[in-house]
Amino acid sequence: MRIDTEIRPVIVEIDGKEYDVAPKTVELLEKLRGVEDAAVKAGKMRHEMEMEQLELLLGRQAVRELFKAGKNENVDRVDAIYYGVLEAFDTSSRERREARTDAMADEFRAIAETLKPLAEMMALMRNAPGKLPAIKRPAK
Repeated sequence: MRIDTEIRPVIVEIDGKEYDVAPKTVELLEKLRGVEDAAVKAGKMRHEMEMEQLELLLGRQAVRELFKAGKNENVDRVDAIYYGVLEAFDTSSRERREARTDAMADEFRAIAETLKPLAEMMALMRNAPGKLPAIKRPAK
């Protein structure tokens, strides 16, 4: 079995411009978690945490380009970009999980198809007139 380990770079297009998404590394995941934990402890608003995480994912310059309005920035726009970038960031893992799930579903469908005649025969036997009486086990 060949295992494909080629990971394609992830690029997102936002407002007609392309931005590279940082590669998924353990270090980056730890930093993202750290930003989230620190935001919760500090009582920051959700969009502030999202902006900090976007800086890690897209870079500080990209965030400056995307969010020029400062405190007048539309929070729904921040959310749309944030969740879009997160979805793109997880693309490779999600595709691999979906492929595995599809393969397992195919296997289960094949097993169900193989067992279908047996299940039909059992149903006929349960509903057949004059079916055999159950034989009780002798008491020990």
